[in-house]
Amino acid sequence: MSEITARNKSVFGDVIANDEINDFLRLVNITRDIFKQGIAVLEIMPGGLTNKNFRAVLEDGTQIAIRLAGKGTANYINRPGEKQNAGQMAFQGIAPEIFYYDEKTGSQIVEYIDAPTMHPADFQTRTEVMEKAGRVMNRYHNSGSTFASTFDPIAKVKEYVSILEEHNYDKRYEGWDRMSDALRRIGEAYAKHPAPQAPCHCDTLAENFMLQEDGTMRVIDWEYSGMTDPYYDCACVCVENPLNEECEKIYFGAYCGGEPTEEQKARLLINKFLVTTHWSTWSLVQICYGKDADFYWEYGRVRAVQACSFLDDPKFEDYLKLISE
Repeated sequence: MSEITARNKSVFGDVIANDEINDFLRLVNITRDIFKQGIAVLEIMPGGLTNKNFRAVLEDGTQIAIRLAGKGTANYINRPGEKQNAGQMAFQGIAPEIFYYDEKTGSQIVEYIDAPTMHPADFQTRTEVMEKAGRVMNRYHNSGSTFASTFDPIAKVKEYVSILEEHNYDKRYEGWDRMSDALRRIGEAYAKHPAPQAPCHCDTLAENFMLQEDGTMRVIDWEYSGMTDPYYDCACVCVENPLNEECEKIYFGAYCGGEPTEEQKARLLINKFLVTTHWSTWSLVQICYGKDADFYWEYGRVRAVQACSFLDDPKFEDYLKLISE
């Protein structure tokens, strides 16, 4: 019986599972109702670890994007918060316009941005991309918007550690004690002088940037957005893409509107440490939840090595002292 069940698939093949069909067909019908016409072309778009994304071409040639949210993702992603945050960014022309959003699931129908998706190589070789990414981030950080959710990387790491303890998972990466000590000292510095807060994307992978023909840089996928330190957002760009010293100077200079101050440099370095510490600890939680132990251990180990490399930077202690005063 188990062999027969294993062979049963949705009529949509490997793209849409049986338990996703109702939501998918509902989105198709809502699309028809909104635009008062049928869909002529429907194709899945590449990428997307959390959700499944489709490009739809309507009968009059209009293109839209349909996101089928991953099942259960509303349990750990603030979907109502995403709707509000992304809506504010759409109003400013940064995020795609939202035509429909399901706050219970996160499935949505939005503007299709007909532009190339950026990749790390674009951030590493194209000055235009580095500069436009820096400027658009400066724009939304200083937009005056207030996002519905917040993100505190230090508090999040503590939450992850509690989960590890609850699961009696005591395996840690080399350098863990150094990382924990630095995290404590940064927390003490922020307690005296809180970090600045701004509307942030919090997942600034290259693939979340799209450069249109007219030179406009758009930013998509605001699932993890929230109010946090804007330099955390900037540090994500430097770490995730990743940028060498020359590229970082171009990107961060564009973000700062000129030569960064020592305090801005300090906050960027400290947040590089926070970014890598956050994701290295997150990886251990994934193992606790039964995900691929080998993959997530190696992913987190690399991030822990990166975190320690930032602690080894000769300027780290001076920079920590700078933000503490």
